[in-house]
Formats: sequence, structure tokens, C-alpha cells
Amino acid sequence: MKKRHTVFFAWLFLLYSNGVLHFLQGFLLTRREIHLKSSAFDGVSCCLEPKYRQIIILLIDALRYDFLPYNNSTSSGAIYHNNFPVVHKLLKDDHAVLYQFVADPPTTTMQRLKGMTTGSLPTFIDIGSNFASDELIEDNLISQLTSSSFNVTFMGDETWKSLFPKSFKRSFPFPSFDVWDIDTVDRGVEGHLVSEMMKPDWNLLIAHCLGVDHTGHRYGPEHPAMPRKLKEMNSLIEKIIRNMNSQTLLLVMGDHGMTRSGDHGGDSPDEINAGLFAYSPGWNIKFNDSKTQVVSQVDLVPTLSILLGIPIPYSNLGSVILDFVFPEQLFRETHSSEKDNLAIALSYFSDALYINAKQIWRYLKTYRRDSPFPEKEFQQLSSQFTHVSDLFDGLKIKECSKNCSSDSSCCPNHEKLKEFITTVQIFLSEAKEICRSMWARFDLTSIIVGLAIFTSSLLLNATVLVDCESTSMRPVSYIGVAGAFFSVVLQRWPIMVVLGLSLAPVLIYLAMAMRFMRLKGFHVTFLFPFFLAVSYTSNSFVVEEPYVVHYLAQSLIWLPLFFRRRTGQFVIRSGLSLSVRLGLAFFRCREEQFPVCEAHSLHRSLTSLSGSSWMLYERMSLALASCFVLYLLLARYLQVDKKIGFMVAIVWCHWIVQSACFLMGGDTAALTFLPKLFYSVFVLKLARDIYQFVVDNEHGKVSNYRRKTSDMVILLSTLAVLLAGDGLAPGIILTLVSIVLFAQLFAEVSSTEEMWPLYGILSLHGFFASGHHTSLASIPWEAAFVGISHSSSQGGLANVLPTFFVSYSTAFSMLLHAMAVPIVALSTATVRKNKESRMRLANGWLYILFFHAVRLFGCMGAAALHRRHLMVWKIFAPRLLYELLFAVYTSLGIVTSLILFQATM
Repeated sequence: MKKRHTVFFAWLFLLYSNGVLHFLQGFLLTRREIHLKSSAFDGVSCCLEPKYRQIIILLIDALRYDFLPYNNSTSSGAIYHNNFPVVHKLLKDDHAVLYQFVADPPTTTMQRLKGMTTGSLPTFIDIGSNFASDELIEDNLISQLTSSSFNVTFMGDETWKSLFPKSFKRSFPFPSFDVWDIDTVDRGVEGHLVSEMMKPDWNLLIAHCLGVDHTGHRYGPEHPAMPRKLKEMNSLIEKIIRNMNSQTLLLVMGDHGMTRSGDHGGDSPDEINAGLFAYSPGWNIKFNDSKTQVVSQVDLVPTLSILLGIPIPYSNLGSVILDFVFPEQLFRETHSSEKDNLAIALSYFSDALYINAKQIWRYLKTYRRDSPFPEKEFQQLSSQFTHVSDLFDGLKIKECSKNCSSDSSCCPNHEKLKEFITTVQIFLSEAKEICRSMWARFDLTSIIVGLAIFTSSLLLNATVLVDCESTSMRPVSYIGVAGAFFSVVLQRWPIMVVLGLSLAPVLIYLAMAMRFMRLKGFHVTFLFPFFLAVSYTSNSFVVEEPYVVHYLAQSLIWLPLFFRRRTGQFVIRSGLSLSVRLGLAFFRCREEQFPVCEAHSLHRSLTSLSGSSWMLYERMSLALASCFVLYLLLARYLQVDKKIGFMVAIVWCHWIVQSACFLMGGDTAALTFLPKLFYSVFVLKLARDIYQFVVDNEHGKVSNYRRKTSDMVILLSTLAVLLAGDGLAPGIILTLVSIVLFAQLFAEVSSTEEMWPLYGILSLHGFFASGHHTSLASIPWEAAFVGISHSSSQGGLANVLPTFFVSYSTAFSMLLHAMAVPIVALSTATVRKNKESRMRLANGWLYILFFHAVRLFGCMGAAALHRRHLMVWKIFAPRLLYELLFAVYTSLGIVTSLILFQATM
């Protein structure tokens, strides 16, 4: 391959990256943090007399709301119901209350912890830091407690220690990353909780259990392991209650829920509706006139601040939960009559809500000084707050709360108090909703610039694709590489400078290329990816995309036979069609497709299932048979290194050990030993293959390059098979089989240009046939722990390998198809003509890059077009993020193949 092609690929990669970075800068929402702190002496956010000196927070991760209430229905049959008898018992009087505790998406643990300690609303970009929790700088409940000389004790999920590294008097963190470990954190919490409760030097005790969440990830909510874990949490609550004193408040809550598959991260009702149970042995909690059943998670922040008598955090947007601050202590101090109790309660509520309103109004004014804030909405809130202040000044709450018991005439009548409470609650609610909509504002300039640069990249890619030989302008290419590089590095330069550096060389190149271009390489099927790109604007298409892709793949396999009837092609096309059809069995259901589409057990690890042994025999027979078929096929069409057989044997042994664990109901050390042995052999084999690419004495032979590429593709496939597990391994193998059959078909056809669209579709089909889908809930977290124990996956660099495993397992099909282009383009029928073969190789890489770039452009356009759509963060944004991952792995495959080609040829 000529040097100019390498330069041109570098130019394309830089341009595409530049366009994507500008687009994401405008699309992925961020919120400016204000690093000011509330103070007890600021006259705004503080304070009332504390109602409690000690509060216990038992945070049960993924405690969905419907896990807590007692269900009288005998027809429900859900095994996660009625596992909290202690909650049902305590709710019979006014000392306990149960709420639906609504989370703001994204429903990931770190974002929920931030929301429940700062009172702020998350943005979508925060989800990327869920496994890299940095110290929380924004004003929060924990820092306010420590500033007020209160002591906080913590035990459980280590995420808290990452967010608040210096805030706890005592802490007992446990590793949280291993979602298959359902007991370690809970056992640690149980071992320390009661002994810490008995100590007198704490004000807030936080216990964060992960067993319910990890059980959901590993088994799902309807597995027998779930009621066992819920009953353990019930026993833990009973233990806490037995050891509580009468002046302590217990809060049992979830940070988010879980879907039917046990996942979370999105905004479905099952994911955002957690439970909140509150109990105090000494004080009534439920206000008699209260009808509140649903509260927001951010409401917890001002509520706890009022209860403990500390300032409300500066950036809080939550509202005080009135039931919790019910001032029963005032009744006992003043011995007021029942007639005056309501006036005292309403006066106390008004005081608490006014402190809350002043704090939020101060935050909004501060935010507006340095950040854009819609003027109309701000004036509306200003008018409402002025009205709230006027009403409060007329109530004379302070005087009333002291003297009402002796002289009820000093108190405002109930109607005035209720009017004030209603008015201030409207202000608080509208302030939160305006901020939520304001932080959903996009930077349209960056979005448009990103799309413009990306469009120019597509035009450049298409120009060379249709005439790879004639468009040779090396000086312009070098200028383009330099301009694109500086525009990527210097993102903060003025927009016009960035556009000039990126677009000027492209426009010059296109203008000069038009003079010499011949459309001999153009084929109407090159327009095929644009059909997919346009379809991404439909949310129903994204949901049903696997089946559309399957239909398109079958159509592209068979349609050419209507014009060219060749027996050899018919046989190969039949085999390719069959492999694609079998891949349909491994498609995963999205949440939106339930109950029409039911989840298959193949999508779960064998150790996370329960059932009879026939399921074991079915899965193992299918996995072993598919490996055997693959060996026969590869031995027939490719030269396979025999050392691969040893690695496959390790994978088989790992599956056998998993089967034994399934039958015996336990884990063994071999579940991590065999994968670690595989990784060691894999790294050594990969290093040897790369070394042979560089030092092999058969330089310049196309056949040598194709053979060594085949070895590397098969090697990479074995890693994907291990990470997928025995259930989905046949889907991975079918993807590899389709590539081999496609290579044979490619060698048979006379017009190869029409074949590349099918190859692109097969790469996408391989993703779905590997048991994936483009939703956040479908991320294969279980791949992160194949051969890695929870003790070796704690923080920092230790999370790099699990993260790589998850991304590799997800986008493996794209990497495989990009690296397998030489296997297809340099087929045995064409290797004798080196020049023609090299041009086919360049065209193959150009098309596979073009295919995924056009689809990425469609996802970017759909996300920008539907940025106000109800489903933008549930469907369009996740689809965009998946496509970005596909683009990264496709580019990685092309770059690797290019480097190895230069080293070999």
C-alpha cells in the first residue's frame, strides 16, 4: 500500500475525531458547580432547633419501591414481595412512614449519592464517572456536618470513601466493583453496624449495603437469591431497631431501582422508583393531615439539614419533607392543647420551608451571575419569591411559635399558614423544574460545528472511496493532517479558526479531485448506510434494529443471485445465510419489548442461573458443538496455528468448571485460575504474532500478510469467546464463520464493490448476534470479572482491565471485521495480482470506515434533532454512545492492520 494512503487515513481519523469532539461538547450536558459553602451565620440557610441528635441511614442499593410494601394479593406470585415483615409491622402507627423515593436519571450509584448529599440534579455526562469517583467538592450534607462539629461514621460501599475521603470519624469501606459478589459488603456492614451504634460519639451513621443490587445484576429480581437477600436486609433492620434509642431516626432507602433483568442506569419507572422507609421509636413522623406518598431523592438533603440543625448545602434544589420535621417535641415542651397543635405544626413547617426557599433563591442568583439563565423564567421566580417573602413577613412565625400555647390569638389562622405553605411549595417545585430544563440546554454552535466537520470528513472519505487511484494530492493531504491535528488539540480556539484549519484543506482537496475523478469505483450499494443513518431518527427503529439488520443482511446475501446464477455462489450464500439466521437466536430483548420478547437464559452466565441439569447439557452441547464446527471450517479455509487449540481447551475447561459450580451450587478457585492462565497464554501468543509480523523473512508477500492476519483475528476471537461465556459463545463463533464464508464469496464475485455493504451489515449483525443491544441496561458488566476477583479490582488502575473487558466484549464484532478486511480483500483468487489486491485492501478499509462513519453521523443527527424528545436519554443518546464505541474499535482495527501491513510489506 502506498504511503499516501497511510497519510490519508491519518487525515480522516483526525477529522472524524474533531467533528465528534465538537459535537459532544455541545450535546452532552454539563452543570457548572458552585463551590461556595452555606454557613450558620449567613442569615439564609440556617437553622432550626434540631429534632434528632442521631440519625441512621441504611442505604440498600437498588431497593426498588415495590420490594417494601406488603402485598395482599395472592395472585401476584412475585418472589420479591412480602420479604420485609418488620416494615409492614411498624407502618401500623405514626412512628413510621413509607414513601416512593424518586431518583433523577441517570440511575447509577455515584450520581445518586451526589444527588442525595448535595441536593443537586445530575446531568448525563456524569454517568461516565460512575466507576471513577473523585472527591466531591460541591457543598454537601457530609461537609456541613463536619463543619458543625458533628461526627459521621460510615460502612459499606467504598464509593462513599472516594467522594468524602476525609469526612468520616470512622469508616469501614468494602470493594463494590465486583457485581457478582453479593455478600462481602453486606457481611462487612453487619459485622460493624451494631458495635458502632453502641458508641456515643456519632451523629450520622451511614451503612450502604450492595447485596440486593448485585443480586439483581447477577440473577435478576425474580431469582430465588433475591428473597434470600431481602430477608437478610429485613433481619438487619430488626437488629438496628432493637438497639436504637428513642431519640434516633432510622432511614431505610434505595438509591435507585432495577429493571426486570436486574439492571439500572436509565429512566424507566422500575429504575427511578426506589423506596424510603423512616422510623423513630420516640417521635411521631407521619403528620395526621399529610397525604404525601412520593418524594424526590434531593428532598432528603434539606430535610436532614433541618432535622439536625445544620445549614442547607449551597446548591440544594430539594424541598423539605414536612412529615419528617413534624414538631412533636414542641407539643411536649409547651403542653399545648390539641386545638393549637395544628397551628404550631403549620408554623414550624412555614419556618422550615422559608429557610429552604431563601437558600434556593440565593443559589439561583449566584448561578445566574456567571452562567446563562433564561431571563423570563428568572423574573418569574423572582416575583414568586418576593410574594413568598411578603407572606412570611406577615405571619410573624417566630412570635407565634413561642406564645401560641398560652395565647392562641397570636397565631395566624390555619388558612393563612396553609396559603403560605402552598405558595412556597409551588416556588420550590418550579425552581427545581426550571433548573432541570435549563441544564437540558444544548450548545447548538458546537453541535453545528461538529456536524459540519463530520460532513466534510464523509465527503473526503467518499471521494477517495469511489476513485482511490486518481485522487493523489500528497501536499494537500499533509496540510490537512496538520490542520486537523491542531484543531483537535486546540479545541478552545475561536470557532472560525477551528473551522478554517479543518475545512479549508478538505475543500481544496475536493475541488482538485473533481477535475480528475472517475466514478469507476462507485456502486449504488454505497448509498446503503445512508438508509440506516436516516432510520436512526426513529426511536422504534432503534428498538427493533436487530431484526431490521437481520432482514437487510439476508436481502443483500440473496438479491445478487437474481442477476447472476452461479452454483458455487449458491452454496456459499446458503451457508452464509444459515450462519446469519442462526445468529438470530442470540438476539437480546430490550426493556421496551417486554413481555412480547422474553429474556433468554443464554444471556446470563451459567453460575448466575438456577434450574435443572438439562439446561446445563443444552448450553454445553451447543457451545462445544459450535467450537468444533468452527475448527472444521477454519481448517478448511484458513491456516490455523495449532497453539490456538490449547487456548480453546482452556476455555472449554473453564466452562466445565462453571458447569460443576452450577450443579454443586458453589464457586471454586478455578473460576479465576483458568481465565488467568488463558490471559497469560493470550498475551504471549499476541506478542509472538506481532514479533513475527515485524521480523518475518517473507517480506513483500501478500499471502504471508493474509495468513498472519488470519492468525491474529482467530486469536482475538478466542478472547471474545471467553468473555462472552458458554451461553453466547456460539454467537461469537457464528460471527467468525460469517466472515470466513464472506471471504469465499468475495473471491467468487466479479464486482467486489457491491459486496462491501453486506460486509458492513454483517459487522453490525455480529454485535447483535453476540447478545448485545444498544441500551445502557444491556452493558455486559459480567465480562469485567471473568478471571478477576473482587479483591483484585479495587480502584485506580485496577479498574482499567475490567473496563477494557466490557468494551471489548461489546464492540468486538467491529474490531474483528476491521482487522479481517485483509482476509477478505486478499483472498486466494486475487493474491497473484499485488497491485489489484492492494487497491482492494485500501477500498475495504475505506468502506468499512465510511460505513460506520455514516451511521455515526446518523446517530449524531438523530440525537441533535431529538434533543428535546422524551426518549433522548433513554434511546437516542445511548445509541450514539454505542456508535462512538463502534467507531473507536473500528478505527483501532484499521490502524492496527495498517501498521502491520507497513511492517510486513
